[in-house]
Amino acid sequence: MINHSLCEFNEFSGFLKALECSAPVTFRTRINPSGEIEFDFDEIVLTKETNFIENHWYHKGSSLSHFSLIGNAIDGTEITTDSLYFSSCGFSSLINLKGGRCSKAIFHRTLSEPRPKSLLCMCLRGVRSAHPLKWQCQLGIISMFESPRDDLPNTVNGYITIESDIEIFDRSVWHNKANNLLDHIRRVMSFATGINLRAPISEFYSDDKLEVEYLSQIRQAPSSSFPVFGYVNLQPIFEVAVTSFFNPPYEVKNLYIAIDWFSMDSIYAEVRLVNAMTVLENLVSSNLNDDDTLILNSTKFKKLRKSLETIIRDFPLESAENPTVNLHAMINHLPNLNRKSILQKLNILAERWMVPLNGISQKQITAAKNARDSIVHQGLYNKGNAKELWEHAMVVREIVTRFLFIAIGYQGEYISHLGGCHKTWFPPNIEAD
Repeated sequence: MINHSLCEFNEFSGFLKALECSAPVTFRTRINPSGEIEFDFDEIVLTKETNFIENHWYHKGSSLSHFSLIGNAIDGTEITTDSLYFSSCGFSSLINLKGGRCSKAIFHRTLSEPRPKSLLCMCLRGVRSAHPLKWQCQLGIISMFESPRDDLPNTVNGYITIESDIEIFDRSVWHNKANNLLDHIRRVMSFATGINLRAPISEFYSDDKLEVEYLSQIRQAPSSSFPVFGYVNLQPIFEVAVTSFFNPPYEVKNLYIAIDWFSMDSIYAEVRLVNAMTVLENLVSSNLNDDDTLILNSTKFKKLRKSLETIIRDFPLESAENPTVNLHAMINHLPNLNRKSILQKLNILAERWMVPLNGISQKQITAAKNARDSIVHQGLYNKGNAKELWEHAMVVREIVTRFLFIAIGYQGEYISHLGGCHKTWFPPNIEAD
């Protein structure tokens, strides 16, 4: 659905800016099938007025030399970016700019025919859905669908759209709310499909105006090995993705960070286990307060810590030892004594959110946590075979899945990988209607 006029190279003229200087430039640009912007600049004559480009390119520092660019095409399309950089630049009598890329850019153009209803479209990579998905909410009609597959990796192959079904008096307010809604849906559907769905392009159609926002994205993972839902039946979780934006069961802090960690692609069980445990660490640290996570309140522990510091400093050490290093190291670790373990905090949050852990024993959870600790602190898992490590990863993954179901209010069929890939129901004691 990317606007066709932006998919082909179009001629622009404008100004390249840096160091409070600017130079006229002509260039061509397009959005390629991956949703990335490509630039092709004409050569620039090196003069006293344009040598700022060379000075900025050769600046000393750890960051890239970012330029600003504004350009206009014959058909009235405008492009602006403040994050333009080049992979190479040649300087002689002419300046040769190559490999232009940017992290963010905005296109504006006037439509030949006005749209009576505002439309926002998020262009995605990694989408797989056997059927178009549709649901209605207070902001309008939402659709998500996969475009015809060409089996090329890293291409834009799907879309989430929302079209207003009423007259909008403040289009900018609707745009902001709709954009937040579509991003929420993208995140939840990333969790559902087990893969981070990248969104390099967003298009906003309003009256006779089109605004296209480009955000550079890392390469899209080709597929998910462990989807939570099959691509044939995504409608139930899609509906929950929409409704949970407006009426979440809980006010979950850092939900999107949790989903991003959960959906990170990897072929290694070690990484999957660490990622899943990181989700749990994130959820408990973000959604519990000090009373939940500390053994003693801060005032009482402050007194205890002072006494412990005195005991440690006065403890007799043999002259051969280095007391300064050892004692300071011990004292610096004292705050950890007052923190409850991740397992204790996990049980507190599970009870508060009423997350059912049926079929998962405390022994399994402890073993998985110990395996994670071994990987993080020793660099390897050396207490069992690869099959055991994979089982640990699937235990934690299942716990995360149930926490996220509670967070968005989902009940129904899903794919569990605990004990082998199979379909089951959430909550565990609810049967299909």
